Parts: sequence; C-alpha cells; structure tokens
Amino acid sequence: MDAVEVEAKTYEEAIRKASLELNAEEKDMDIEVKEVDTKGILGLLGSKKVRITAKIRNTPEDYAKKFLADLADYLGLTLTITVITSSDRVIFNIDSSDEEAIIGKDGEVLDALQYLTRLAVAKKYKENLKLLIDVNGFREKRKKEIIAMARRLADKVKRGGRPIKTKPLNPYERRIIHTLFKNSTDITTMSEGDGHTKKMVIAPSKTVNARR
Repeated sequence: MDAVEVEAKTYEEAIRKASLELNAEEKDMDIEVKEVDTKGILGLLGSKKVRITAKIRNTPEDYAKKFLADLADYLGLTLTITVITSSDRVIFNIDSSDEEAIIGKDGEVLDALQYLTRLAVAKKYKENLKLLIDVNGFREKRKKEIIAMARRLADKVKRGGRPIKTKPLNPYERRIIHTLFKNSTDITTMSEGDGHTKKMVIAPSKTVNARR
C-alpha cells in the first residue's frame, strides 16, 4: 500500500494516522487535504473534522524502476529488477529470460531503453539521474569484449605508429576505453563524431603531441 485516506479531528492527528498506516514519516509523504469540516449539529457547534490523502513520495529511482516494469509489461516481457546505488550512479540489474529482445544487436535496444528511462526521470523530476541498466550481466561481458578489442587495436597502433578508429560506441563503452589507457604513456584516446554514439580514436601519444 502506497496511499491512504484518513480522517481525524486535527491535521496533525490525520498525519499521525497516515504515517502509521503507511509506515512512513511526513517528509516522505505527499499530503493532499481533501476536506475540512468545522460544522457541528445544525452548524452551531464546532466539531472539526479533517480528511487527507497521503501518498508515499517516490524517489527518482522508484520512478525509474516502475517505468521499466510498466514498459516491460506493455511489451510482454518478463523480468525482475534489482536496484543498486553505487558512488556515482544507480544501477538497474534486470534478470530476464527475454535477454535477446531487451539487449538487441550489440546492446542497441538496451541503450535505447536506458535513454528513454533517463529521459522519463528528467521530465518527471527535472534532474539528470545517472543510471545504468544491465540485463543478465551483459554489461560486464560487453566490457570484457571492449577491453580486449581496445588492447588489440592499441597493439596495432604501437606497431604501425598510426591512429586507428573503432566503430561507433556509446558513452559507457567509450568511458571503458578512456579509463583503460588513462595512465598510458604511449597511447592516447579521444572521441570523434557527434551524437550519442561516437567513434574512438586510439592513437600514439607522440602523434597527438606533435599535432598540439
């Protein structure tokens, strides 16, 4: 239960009743006063009555989880969602037998789902929630693939002395490569292009320094 309507003699008493029924503090509830009746018998006596509706205030994380669940239900997908809050983002781990449908080719559908969820939260709460959506550990598998690919290209760059470009990657995947070579003395990375997906340029540091 996340909403309740209660009646009491005072507003404060109504809040206490709602708090007990919802097991939540006032700061975590949205309160709407439905009715205040101060009339008694024949309108002469002051028998005060207050009726309120109290709802548990959802966080952006709660809203995002419900958005994902509702969207999955609309599409006929079966899944369960676990929310984990890390130091820099909120991770929505999805467990589903419909993995292929949710992920798509190279994670394209998953990225689109993540983008839509972020957009929905931003519209509702006027804030940019840093979130990551994963399905059956796909992101970790993809991370290992990206790292292996980046290291192969870096070896070619070192041997040939020329920059090499990757195929278009999303921000999460580009961040993996940037982090991988962040402390490298002979390899430099940079993004190239516009939009959500961009190519990564893996280049010899001396080439980049020479251009500067």
